[in-house]
Amino acid sequence: MCGIFGVWNFKEVRGSELHKASALLRHRGPDDEGFLVVNSGGVSSFSGKDTVTQSLSMLPNELSCANALLHRRLSILDLSEKGHQPMQARGRNIHIVFNGEVYNFKELIEKHQLEVRTGTDTEVILLMYAKFGASCFQEFRGMWALAILDLEKGELLLCRDRFGIKPLYFAEAGGGLAFSSEIKPLLTLKGIEPTLERKKLFQFLTFGATDDPHETFFDAIQAVPPGSHRLWKLDSMESAETKWYDLRKQNKSQSASGQNFEKLFGESIREHLIADVEIGSCLSGGLDSSAIVAYAASTSKAFKTFTCAFPGEAIDESDFARKLLDIHPDLDQHFTTPTSDSFFQHFDELVLSQERPIGSASVFAQYAVMKLAADNNMKVLLDGQGADEVLGGYYPFAGAYLLGLLRRGKFLKFRRELVLLKSNFNPGMGKAMLRAAFYHLPQSLQIAARKKGRLGASLIAQKYGKEASTVKSPKRGSSDFRELTLRSVQFGLYELLHYEDRNSMHFSIESRVPFLDHRLVEWALHQSPDALIKEGWTKHPVRKLLENVGIPVLAWRKDKLGFVAPQNRWRTELIDRIIEKSDLKNISEVFDQKALSQIFTADIRSNEHLSEFWRVYALLRWLDLFKVKLV
Repeated sequence: MCGIFGVWNFKEVRGSELHKASALLRHRGPDDEGFLVVNSGGVSSFSGKDTVTQSLSMLPNELSCANALLHRRLSILDLSEKGHQPMQARGRNIHIVFNGEVYNFKELIEKHQLEVRTGTDTEVILLMYAKFGASCFQEFRGMWALAILDLEKGELLLCRDRFGIKPLYFAEAGGGLAFSSEIKPLLTLKGIEPTLERKKLFQFLTFGATDDPHETFFDAIQAVPPGSHRLWKLDSMESAETKWYDLRKQNKSQSASGQNFEKLFGESIREHLIADVEIGSCLSGGLDSSAIVAYAASTSKAFKTFTCAFPGEAIDESDFARKLLDIHPDLDQHFTTPTSDSFFQHFDELVLSQERPIGSASVFAQYAVMKLAADNNMKVLLDGQGADEVLGGYYPFAGAYLLGLLRRGKFLKFRRELVLLKSNFNPGMGKAMLRAAFYHLPQSLQIAARKKGRLGASLIAQKYGKEASTVKSPKRGSSDFRELTLRSVQFGLYELLHYEDRNSMHFSIESRVPFLDHRLVEWALHQSPDALIKEGWTKHPVRKLLENVGIPVLAWRKDKLGFVAPQNRWRTELIDRIIEKSDLKNISEVFDQKALSQIFTADIRSNEHLSEFWRVYALLRWLDLFKVKLV
């Protein structure tokens, strides 16, 4: 995993700016550093203070770098100098900076008879692009964000993987283009300011989300959408975006036809274990991470796992995590217990790393797990993101499933599944159905209902009330099971992947998500809901897998938690320090100061409002830390 950055036609950029960007991305790739500069004299490669190869001269601070590529490397495959980037296609004037993993690169070498000189997937990407152009991405399995500078065609291509596992941002200013794995390096460039439209802020306050799932919260900076590439013509700087992968348009995958979940999952795990360094796994104790560890741990003794534990709390899942020892007694398990003090101490660091307001205090639980893994010298971790979204694991899926049975006239099955889901999953199935039916309401009623149930709208100053009233409710849910899957992948999963990337890469760890192998996702999308929710059990294929490997106590557990934090207790313990740090007397005029003061002093007991409390606090810190100007 790595960090990438580049500029084209950014006339005032010098070597000193590239060094600054490199320093800001160092956590994404501390193992190596490389620069490529294009000017009238041609293409030149340079080193930085962390560059491994000795053959390059140091990039001068004063050198004009209006057209340049930068790469920070976290060495995972072929740890030698051969993996140094920016990398050039042999005998061609084509260059790449790449962040991610293409797991089937060896298969592609054999299939297309590629002549390689390294053991890296980066070289395979270059060879595939030189041979097939942008159509090559269809053949890749993995996660990536990359830039290909094709000086033969006079083009610059930015591309992102199918689900947006790896981030890629760009900004255009003064006729130039800049791109980066993270936002902070872009904000150092002249002409790119940290501004945010008030309406976007109002939408986030009111609904906890925005219309655009790829919203960066900075007006000047855009994200390349998942499954898309954007191409710039270097002479005119005109660009066009192409969506090369659309989950909605995927027919039943031929690659997955005739296969079952267990076979596809096993293949995904095997590919996600390809590396020249040690691989471990996050382990919450839930179904998804347990399934990953159950399969992955069989490949090596003393396989390391990392768990967030809160002994004595109802949210603690550490005992479930230890159940994996029943089938893998050699597991090397590690536990961490974050405290409210550490949360407060690292809160600003967390917000700066995430580059956006976080959704809840639970983001810090994952942060703490990544820190624990880094302390144990891990470079690669597996994680269970994506399973709930593609296999119907969340509460709303059960409601959509039950409504679907009624719509199909399956009344007897509806009654039976309702009783079983109440027993095995959640007693509140009536609310789950109402929540699904909510999306049949007219948009105006949905907005009114959401505003009534949230505190955010009341925090907007009266003078901006009319402007705030025009914001739309983001369409993130559905009463249809398949549509709910698609929207969950598009919205909620994308947000979780953002947290995952920032938390892991903050500690120079590559996080891999086996449930997002696109063959497995497409297989799940084309299953009947009855195959995913069965006999009152959600995510039935995962449960059967866990039963088959010999841990039924995990397979048929009824509660669902994940990496969560004791938000209520932490709020109580930290509230005085939070109020002092928030400096409510000097907040933006768009906020109603009295209402904002109340949210920090009221006795908020419901989980929904607790998450809202943390989201508002994170928003205030984000506005302050990034010096965001509302426009």
